[in-house]
Amino acid sequence: MLRFLFAAIAIFVPEIAMAKDQTAYMKAIKVYVERQASPSVANIASGFGASNGVGFAAVSYSDNDMQTDVEGDDDGSIVVGIGLGDPRENFGVEASIGITSVSTSFWGDGKFADEGNLNLKAHRLAPSFGLSDTASVSIGASNLAGWGSTTENPTNAYAAYSGIKYLGQFDEYSLGYTLGWGSAVSNTDSAAGFFYGVALARANYNVSIGFINSERHMSLSWQPQFVKNSSVTFTKVSDAENSQSARSIITLGYSLELFQ
Repeated sequence: MLRFLFAAIAIFVPEIAMAKDQTAYMKAIKVYVERQASPSVANIASGFGASNGVGFAAVSYSDNDMQTDVEGDDDGSIVVGIGLGDPRENFGVEASIGITSVSTSFWGDGKFADEGNLNLKAHRLAPSFGLSDTASVSIGASNLAGWGSTTENPTNAYAAYSGIKYLGQFDEYSLGYTLGWGSAVSNTDSAAGFFYGVALARANYNVSIGFINSERHMSLSWQPQFVKNSSVTFTKVSDAENSQSARSIITLGYSLELFQ
């Protein structure tokens, strides 16, 4: 009886091992054809920046305009920018122009692009301190200069540290985090405060939660395969101290390599 049992084990153990190897092989193939996971915490400044020669653009819509006291007033904005320099050897620089008024003849006051600002950020790869596989630090200034009513708002000088940690048997998941401080990030962009958040990504999907003082930003992003380098992000914002600042934000983003 024991001889028969040992013989059966000798037969089935290699088959079990082979099945496990095949399962791992198929999973590896699936992960290989997936898009590399790229975590990002929505709506807060990142320690990472655009790579050299990469241009980007984003269009956002919010159902609550935080710059007005009009109930039911919505808001929209556009940003276009470019990355310059090498953050591995020296510093990378990300420059962008924000158009904070996208009113047209169909909605709003019809004055398209009568408000806007300039934003600059310097970023460099940084030590990960064993908490991540790659990390970066940035210093920047949003609303550095502008036109229209944006000149009434203060410049937000900030510093941020971000890291990415790859997880899973084949690094199919990636965990990202950001911690930073800004001089004008809370109370409708007029007071100093901390911001921080964490994100988890797999293939074309990313979820994140970020905090800017008492505000909480919960986001879901999707990067469709049929439009390369594009993204769709939905964010729900709530505020523990001001319920009237609750809002939903939809952002469409796109990037492309302009030069090397």
